[in-house]
Amino acid sequence: MRLAFAALFLCSAGPALAETLPFEGKWDCELGTFTFTGQIYDPGGDPMEILDAAQEDGVWVLTFADDYQISLEMNADGTMGWYSAVSGDSFLCRPLP
Repeated sequence: MRLAFAALFLCSAGPALAETLPFEGKWDCELGTFTFTGQIYDPGGDPMEILDAAQEDGVWVLTFADDYQISLEMNADGTMGWYSAVSGDSFLCRPLP
């Protein structure tokens, strides 16, 4: 029984030890402040749950409810490109302290 409990505890601790994703934090994205955590994207008042975050060819693709997706490209200068194929909108985002 102790071994099963220890295994369950170690498996449960995994996500807490995960590294921070490169897009996590607060960003000035031209029209407002966008906030990202590993689970939530908040473009300024209407937070959305991130159902999947996958890196494809150096670009992060975030998937939300109803298969809505945005793409995030991390640039060498520390900025981030934000793009929505649905709306066609794109923004250059700068990290906020």
